[in-house]
Amino acid sequence: MSPWVVCLLAFLFGAIPFGLVIGKLKGVDLRTKGSGNIGASNAMRELGKPLGALVFMLDTLKGWLPVFAAHQLGFSPEWLVGVGLAAVFGHIYSPFMRFKGGKGVATALGVLLGLDWRVALIAFGIFIVVVAVTDYISVGSISAAVAQAALFWVFADPLPMKLFGAVVGLFVIVRHHSNIQRLLKGEENRLRKKATPPV
Repeated sequence: MSPWVVCLLAFLFGAIPFGLVIGKLKGVDLRTKGSGNIGASNAMRELGKPLGALVFMLDTLKGWLPVFAAHQLGFSPEWLVGVGLAAVFGHIYSPFMRFKGGKGVATALGVLLGLDWRVALIAFGIFIVVVAVTDYISVGSISAAVAQAALFWVFADPLPMKLFGAVVGLFVIVRHHSNIQRLLKGEENRLRKKATPPV
């Protein structure tokens, strides 16, 4: 199968808005609730932890499965990275949501699992620790994004893998610009409770 076709399929698979679909099945439109994001963090706050975890797993699968398929087809590192990026961009710029979407964290984690499980597990561990300490999913996501970019330069030999880490890290940070602004204002939503705006 042509790598270009696989990239297109990865983009379309990544574009499936699982958070929106699961929310709609529960009578909740995540785009109008909480942060307005369709990702796992908003789903966890608005739909509950079980459904939030389901959204997380499905969004992660969107990144892992295309890269796994590309591995099975014997693609070169360059094309593995291309397929992974296509899946992440599909999630961020979903044509099923007028080219809007989530922030790409869970899908990027799935891609990391497909490219280098060591980077994925360490980055995810950093995410868990930072969220446990700060109670902010956004801070955990940004920390993990920076960590995976650095880890790829340590563990990955092919240059495309290193560049993937840098590109995804940058995109995740840019997608969290509104969260960063709310953090600076003390208005960011915590995992367990809403933030109280400063008086």
